[in-house]
Amino acid sequence: MQRLSGVPFEPWLLERIQSAGHILLSTHVGPDADGLGAQLAFVRAARATGRTARVVNEDPLPKRYAWLDPDGDIGHFDRDAGQLADADLGLLFDTHEVDRAGRPAQTLRRAGVAVWVIDHHAVRPDEELQGCVATEFSSSGELVYRLLRALKWPIDAVAARALYAAMSFDTGSFRFLRNQSETLRVAADLLDTGFDANPVQEALFASRTRDETLLLGRVLAHMQFAGRDRIAWAAFGPEICDGLQLADDAIGETIPHFVGVDGVLIAMQLKPGRAPGDWKLSLRSKAAVRIGDVARHFGGGGHEHAAGATLHGDKDALAAQVLTLLERALADQLD
Repeated sequence: MQRLSGVPFEPWLLERIQSAGHILLSTHVGPDADGLGAQLAFVRAARATGRTARVVNEDPLPKRYAWLDPDGDIGHFDRDAGQLADADLGLLFDTHEVDRAGRPAQTLRRAGVAVWVIDHHAVRPDEELQGCVATEFSSSGELVYRLLRALKWPIDAVAARALYAAMSFDTGSFRFLRNQSETLRVAADLLDTGFDANPVQEALFASRTRDETLLLGRVLAHMQFAGRDRIAWAAFGPEICDGLQLADDAIGETIPHFVGVDGVLIAMQLKPGRAPGDWKLSLRSKAAVRIGDVARHFGGGGHEHAAGATLHGDKDALAAQVLTLLERALADQLD
C-alpha cells in the first residue's frame, strides 16, 4: 500500500502529524547533515507547540556534526531505545527505506506504530509507504521547511540554522541547484531569522581533519579514468584507511574531487560496506548526464545526479560492471 503526499501537502498528512502525541524521528544509517538538520529543526518546532518529539537514530551522532546539536537532542538506539516506548508516530527523514533506518524504525513497526516517510528521493511505485515524498526539493531540509510552514509551527533562529545546514550540505554549499531559485529564497528566509551562516559553512566545508586530508591524498592517488576521460573512478579496499582515525563515510566525502575534474562528467567510487563482502557504490554526475538508473540497476537509489547502492561480490568485477553501465549511459545520453 502506498499513500504519499506531495506538495502542497495533503490534509490527511498534516492532520496525522498534528494529532500525534509523541513523535519519534529517525534517519538512515550513517546520518548526514541533511537528515540531522531536518530532524533537529522539526523537533525544536514541535516542542515549541507543546508536543513531544524525540530523535533516535540507528547510529550515534558523528563527531563531525557535534556542533549541529549543542543541546544533545540526537539520540541513538543502543543508548536511547527506551524513548521509543510511548511513541504513536514515527517519521523517517531523508530516506524511505526502513531497512536503511535500522532498528528504530523496525522496532516501531513491530510494535504496531505507523512509520511514515518525509523524503526527497524518488521511490518505486510498488514500495509500501505512507507519508510525503517530494523529489522537487534540493534536500530534506528544504522539504521540512515547507512542512513546518504548512503545519504553522514556528521556525526560530536555532531551527533555521539546522535547516540551513541541511540545505547547504545537500547542495554542496548551493552549487548544485540546477536553476532551483526557490531554494535560495528559502535560504534567505532562514537567514532572516538572524543566525550567523559563516560558522555553518566553515563547519561543513572548511574543517577537514589532518587524517581526512591524508586520506584525500591516498584517494586521489587511486583515481583512474574511463569513458574517454569522462569518468573518474576508484575502487578501494579497507587498507586505504590504515593508520587513520576517520568518520564512517570519510571516503564518500572525497567524491566531489572526482567529479570536479575538468572534462569529467561522472564520478564513481566503490568502497567497503558494513558487512564482509559488501561494497558501497557512490555515483555523482554533472548536469549533462543522469546516473540514477545505474544505481537502480543494482537495487540502489538516490537522485539523477547523486545516487548509490550496496553491492556484494568481487570488488574488481563489480567495478568493471559499473563502468560498463556508466559508459553505456554516456553513449546513450551524449554520443
